[in-house]
Amino acid sequence: MIENGEPPPVVFSARGVSKSYPGVQALTDLDLDGHAGEVLAICGANGAGKSTFARLLAGQEAPSRGEIRVAGHPRPVTGPADADRAGILLMHQEPLVIDDLTVGENVWLYRLRAGRDIRPWSRARRYDDEETLGALRKVGLGEVPVDRPAGTLAPGQRQMLALSRTKVTPHRVLILDETTASTTEEHFKEVTEMVAAERAAGTAIVFVSHRMPEVFALSDRIAVFRNGRLVGVLRTAETDPEQVTTMMIGDAVRALQRPPAHTAAGRAPALAVQGLHAGSATDISFEVRAGEVVGLYGLVGSGRSSVARSISGQQPLHRGTVQMHGRDVRMRTPSGALRNRVVYLTEDRRKEGFVDDFTNGENLSLVTLSRDTRWGVIRRGLERARVAELIKRFQVNGTPETMTSTLSGGNQQKVCLAKWLAADPDVIVLDEPTKGIDVGARLNIYEIIHDLSRQDKALLVVTSEAEEALLLCHRVLVLRDGRLVGEVDPDTATTEDLIRAALGGEAA
Repeated sequence: MIENGEPPPVVFSARGVSKSYPGVQALTDLDLDGHAGEVLAICGANGAGKSTFARLLAGQEAPSRGEIRVAGHPRPVTGPADADRAGILLMHQEPLVIDDLTVGENVWLYRLRAGRDIRPWSRARRYDDEETLGALRKVGLGEVPVDRPAGTLAPGQRQMLALSRTKVTPHRVLILDETTASTTEEHFKEVTEMVAAERAAGTAIVFVSHRMPEVFALSDRIAVFRNGRLVGVLRTAETDPEQVTTMMIGDAVRALQRPPAHTAAGRAPALAVQGLHAGSATDISFEVRAGEVVGLYGLVGSGRSSVARSISGQQPLHRGTVQMHGRDVRMRTPSGALRNRVVYLTEDRRKEGFVDDFTNGENLSLVTLSRDTRWGVIRRGLERARVAELIKRFQVNGTPETMTSTLSGGNQQKVCLAKWLAADPDVIVLDEPTKGIDVGARLNIYEIIHDLSRQDKALLVVTSEAEEALLLCHRVLVLRDGRLVGEVDPDTATTEDLIRAALGGEAA
């Protein structure tokens, strides 16, 4: 921030930075500075170069041209060792958590990585000491046992565990690359407090995010990327989300119009759940009709994902009934759910949504492979035609031969969604469908969901974002502590109504 009319010291500078890959120019002639005690937000659509810049600044890749320097460091940053010595700390969108280590050991992962605790002469570190516990408390994990295996944590807790390393790892530059994408609204308070502490310590903070409310809540300046170029740097206090979005994608985003529910009187609900007990969910009952988008909104631990996963065969349903079009069904496995024309889009696309080593074509064929097979032999012509149609219909970047793991988050999500929709389901369960994707891809996903409702599909959308629930859904069910506590009408309710109900107040 500027104090007494004087700009704060420059901590890092990028000059003439370009990065190219075979056939792709990811960044072109970037000039950008980061200042001490300042939050610099980086915004842009999928493929704009945001994460490429984060990787270059963190030394994970070297620029094709130009250089990045950190004040006080004698040479440009071209690799991880340079970045480490210069004091650059990168927090990834996908949290770097070792499942087989304990929570306490994961707090100190970077120290272990550096070999400082495994040399023969090193004193063994205690992972239940006050320093470890203090780091966990500051990110909202103070109640989590330090000896708990990290693999048992929920996605939001995993991200906060990764962020706890900022408390024990020395650094001058902190890069938050979509790190709030896996967290939920109740964790944002801890993120805000962490950023405030970093700012007070004089850290230069780079905040890469697609979430405009968070960008405007945290940042001092906003750098907007488009097609690999820096198109402008704005002072946050002097701009608004519409201007930033216009710079990102070229045109101001038109207000998304939710179509009316396309339901028909007299028909049995496409999905009816009665007295469901599963995971952390208790005695849940609701209906979803064909042509309707119903939201499940709640905070971490509310049971929303337990409901979604149990009715789609992803986890056991302990008690209760599920009906499809008026008939009882029991979906014990995902394949059983698929036979009943129910599909589930996971909230964790990197871990469960697609196969890392597969191409777009291979991932898009997974669910419908049996349709393209005769006597155990894949009919490649049918498979190629189906894949080409899906890529065109869902506007997936790349070709059938492109590795899905190399795509942006929004395009990966479209691959995951298209894969399941190729099966032509009746009921579609979407768990955090826009998690970790930018505003342009988010609107594309919303349009796909609304188009599906027009096609008489029944959609259940699990979301932790109140604004998204009201924008996307015809009805929103609110869960708290594993129970259904209310239903709101998006035409009359506000985000405050939803959040209040989720925290213990009354739903509108």
